[in-house]
Amino acid sequence: MKNVTLLLVSLFLITSCKTIQPVTDKTAIKGLRFIGEQTIPANTYVDSLLLGGLSSIDYANGHFYAISDDKNNARFYEFVLDYNLDAFNAITIIKQTKITSPIKDLDPESLRFDPETNHFIWTSEGAIRKGISPALFEITTTGDFIKQIPTPKRFQVSKDATKGPRQNGTFEGLSMAKDTKYIWLAMELPLREDGEEPSLKAGKYPVRISKINKETGEVVFQFVYELGAIPKDSKPAGKFRVNGTPEILALGNKQFFIIERAYASGYDDGGNTVKIFKINAQKASDVKNINSLKTTAYVPATKELFFDFESVRSQLTKGIVDNIEGITFGKKLANGHQSLVFVSDDNFKKFSPQLTQFIVFEVLPF
Repeated sequence: MKNVTLLLVSLFLITSCKTIQPVTDKTAIKGLRFIGEQTIPANTYVDSLLLGGLSSIDYANGHFYAISDDKNNARFYEFVLDYNLDAFNAITIIKQTKITSPIKDLDPESLRFDPETNHFIWTSEGAIRKGISPALFEITTTGDFIKQIPTPKRFQVSKDATKGPRQNGTFEGLSMAKDTKYIWLAMELPLREDGEEPSLKAGKYPVRISKINKETGEVVFQFVYELGAIPKDSKPAGKFRVNGTPEILALGNKQFFIIERAYASGYDDGGNTVKIFKINAQKASDVKNINSLKTTAYVPATKELFFDFESVRSQLTKGIVDNIEGITFGKKLANGHQSLVFVSDDNFKKFSPQLTQFIVFEVLPF
């Protein structure tokens, strides 16, 4: 295993973040160059809690922040990643911060720093089977609850079994808009009234991506991103398999990176198929007032395959592409190029001996 430097600084407190990697127009990107990977060792504990379940990553003030999807102990971690043009050398764990909330049955999924307020915004998938809707929250950098942003009605739990969000298919993707009065929010799976969950068959699997006023929860624009089919069956066939959109990253001008992460059980290499698509919603229909995408015509966002993690599988630990769920721009490199950083959610190793991977790339501009 690669050398990883782990340092827990228990007395290091951050009450505000005054600088932030700005959201600018980063659409002129032609490719990625792999720099390196580091993993967090199994059974790493911070303040008596197992480090794991990292479901998103963001960058502010030279540090990285990753939320854990532990339903019983909502928290996020702060890291320093030591990398340059030539190598990814080490991960330093700075601290763990617990998140306070008046809501129970939380399922943390994404965390983004808001440069307008110097606070964090984070998402919870809720607990659909228990009748608990997905939610958006604003918290301080020390994890204290500030407010809940209203959940748009369309995404709330419905008593009608043919409508509303699916269990584990709600608020997964979050990104600050260029105008920081707004956030971009992506569903992981189609709403019940919009379409079916992805299967092995080619088809249209529409997920809604919304531009939301972070004060009022109002949807000001909403477009459709069409998921692909599940690329491979499980071993043996017919067991657990899934495809979804775990994260989105705004590039500017209604253009985004979006992760499609498919999983099929029974594979020694982790069973994950992870692809990054570049999507463009400039000519997409505004579907915020469309009640069912099954019955109404619309123009989806265009999508093009930008990067396939299969191309770097041989350079990763044990040839494993794990459950990649987080993406962020990191620091600028010595040549002036941007870096792009990913993190995987190891599911607390409940299903298999998964990895918590941090993977760094150089962004190659046109």
